[in-house]
Amino acid sequence: MTTNGTTGALRDIHVVEFGQYVPGPMLGMLLADQGAHVIKVERPGGDPARSEPAFATWNRGKRSVMLDLKTDAGRENARRLVANADVVIENFRPGVADRLGIGYQELSAGNQRLIYCSLPGYGEEHPSRNEPGWDPVISAETGFYPETSESDGEPLFTPLPVASTFSALLGSVSVAMAINARDNSSKGQRIEVPLHSAMFTAMGSRIIKFNNYEYVDLFDFPRTVMSHPYQCADGRWVYHHGMFERFARQTLTAAGKTEWIEEVTSLFGRPVDGDTLAFWQDRFAEMFKERTAWQWEADINAQGGACTVCKTVDEWLVHEHAVDAKMVAEVEDAEHGIMKQPGVQVRLRGTPGSIQGRAPKLGEHTDEVLAELESAPARAAASHGHGDVMSALQGVRVLDLCIILAGPTCGRTLGEFGADVIKIDDPTRILDPIGYIDVNRGKRSIMLNLKTDEGREVFWKLVESADVIVENNRKSAVQRLGLGYEEVKKVKPDIVYASLNAFGYDGPWSERAGWEQLAQGTSGMQVRRGGRDGKPMLAPYAVNDYGTGLMGAYAVALALHERNRTGKGQSVDSGLALTAGILQSPYFLDYEGYQREDIEGVEARGYSAGSRLYKASDGWLYIHCPDAGAYGSLLSALKFRDIHHDSDAIAEVIKGDTIEHWLQELRPLGVSVTPNLTMEDYRHDPVVRNAGFVVTREHTVWGSVDHSGTTARLSATPPRLGPPAPWFGMHTDEILAEAGYSTAEIEALKASGAAVAPSP
Repeated sequence: MTTNGTTGALRDIHVVEFGQYVPGPMLGMLLADQGAHVIKVERPGGDPARSEPAFATWNRGKRSVMLDLKTDAGRENARRLVANADVVIENFRPGVADRLGIGYQELSAGNQRLIYCSLPGYGEEHPSRNEPGWDPVISAETGFYPETSESDGEPLFTPLPVASTFSALLGSVSVAMAINARDNSSKGQRIEVPLHSAMFTAMGSRIIKFNNYEYVDLFDFPRTVMSHPYQCADGRWVYHHGMFERFARQTLTAAGKTEWIEEVTSLFGRPVDGDTLAFWQDRFAEMFKERTAWQWEADINAQGGACTVCKTVDEWLVHEHAVDAKMVAEVEDAEHGIMKQPGVQVRLRGTPGSIQGRAPKLGEHTDEVLAELESAPARAAASHGHGDVMSALQGVRVLDLCIILAGPTCGRTLGEFGADVIKIDDPTRILDPIGYIDVNRGKRSIMLNLKTDEGREVFWKLVESADVIVENNRKSAVQRLGLGYEEVKKVKPDIVYASLNAFGYDGPWSERAGWEQLAQGTSGMQVRRGGRDGKPMLAPYAVNDYGTGLMGAYAVALALHERNRTGKGQSVDSGLALTAGILQSPYFLDYEGYQREDIEGVEARGYSAGSRLYKASDGWLYIHCPDAGAYGSLLSALKFRDIHHDSDAIAEVIKGDTIEHWLQELRPLGVSVTPNLTMEDYRHDPVVRNAGFVVTREHTVWGSVDHSGTTARLSATPPRLGPPAPWFGMHTDEILAEAGYSTAEIEALKASGAAVAPSP
């Protein structure tokens, strides 16, 4: 196998991908963008997704080999490819890979270092295990098409392949973690990240439910008034945000409404009645009609506030920040010419990744790769392994300085894979338990005021034993405290320093504040859901937050692998707006002659008459026909004599019977059918509960709470759930004592306000 001269952290990793459609190829792309050498094995006729423009994104930087795995020669060549590989990717239904001779047991027998990653539709515990895992079907099963008032009480469809994308994102984390485990053990393992399972990682804090604790929302005002879409003088919409008092001051200063500041800031940090919230929401709505959307975006951000025009994807693809920050990349595609695509998702500053080239033509490299097999010697096994390991990040310590969701998700993920994660909580912040419970399980909490000299001294003491630091502030925020990467590496050269924010760390917006809602707003996601002529709408789950947290963990794992090889640390980073690009990958593209016909707006119910939401007599279901044959079978079952029937005609028949009837009637015909479920439908589903995707545990402060569990499955180093989320400062004394502070010194730190005693 050849190398391509890349400097990426995965330049020593060879991948054989048997992927098709979205999840497997997207995982291969994420690895290729970080330097991996990816060979895409395609059947005669090729990946069925070759007809999609986004195939050029999902398969960039790879080489294509066409093999017929139904023949002895094809299977033999596949086994020869894998014999020298580090990673195999496949997203077949269970059993298919085994029947084709490329299952884990057979391939790993000849390559014990092999990391084998499978991305099927459903996990082993699921009754649909042997069914195909189509994105819209799984989205319907996992609450991504909720009924909304904007869609007249009907479920609202979105065409984004969220299940496939999260399976690929979580797959990239899992593969990188398995590579780290192999660095220490010289042994591979099997990974499985089903699409259905991965959706529970995307749900995140939406799963949180207090079973016997009376939750008082101290964020009523910022959630209702500050975090809201507002229509402006030009008819365009902005999404305005700001969860803390300073953002209200900044916005009202920009608006010239400083006389409102005292009254508005008094509403933060306490419950607010509905009439007061409605009064201020109306007042803000009138205020935003005084200027154009673009002017509000400029004026509020100039004051340090958080506001963005809700843009179309076309506008974001050419936006100054998206282009300068390389969130949009241009790739010379063989079919489409110069093509805009999502940029490289994570930035490793010491070993930067890059797009290695265009997507290959079908079988373009078959002769070349097979010739290499004839001449290349077997790759020597690495010699630095030390036997079995208990977890992928065994012995790794993380300092987590993050707030809200994305950054803490990175820390939580590192903890799931075995790291000791110390959460440094800020005593000046109000605790919001909904998000905190979800993203801080498995961590220990110390409460430090890093704005004090004594608090920073404790931080530097903790750095001595740290391997990783994770923070998610605006670009220069930690630098102003003297705690940035350049300062840390002077005393800890091998540190891995991860930074996550809304708009990334390159380009003119790197200093801007932002949240999930702004990433959705600026990148086109809100306009897609609400429609170009309607009010922008948020996705049901905080997909950019959780996706960016996973990408942060991926970047850290890549950097740790590099450190395992060279001893060198580095800084890594990513942002919510980067994740928004890959979540929209089927539509986040452009090229000469491209005709945008995206599905969007509150009228959307599906892709076509053969793939959409329909209402049965007792509720909504999703029907998906993967091909013309299945659609013909559907029409035949509905007693239609020809194929010229639209969704209205089909809907008339579907509403005449129950969901269960249609499940029994249509599934045997090759038509995928599933109920359109909500969170409450599967919160107590025994399949979901037994798999550990939703768990109920006792918290010292909050009592019995439902929250998310782990979803990836690794055979040798499985992720761990870890203890329930701590309360602020729960482990302050314990962590300070471990750092060498005496009891008297600990009390002195508390007395100074640098460290705060735990107060459940």
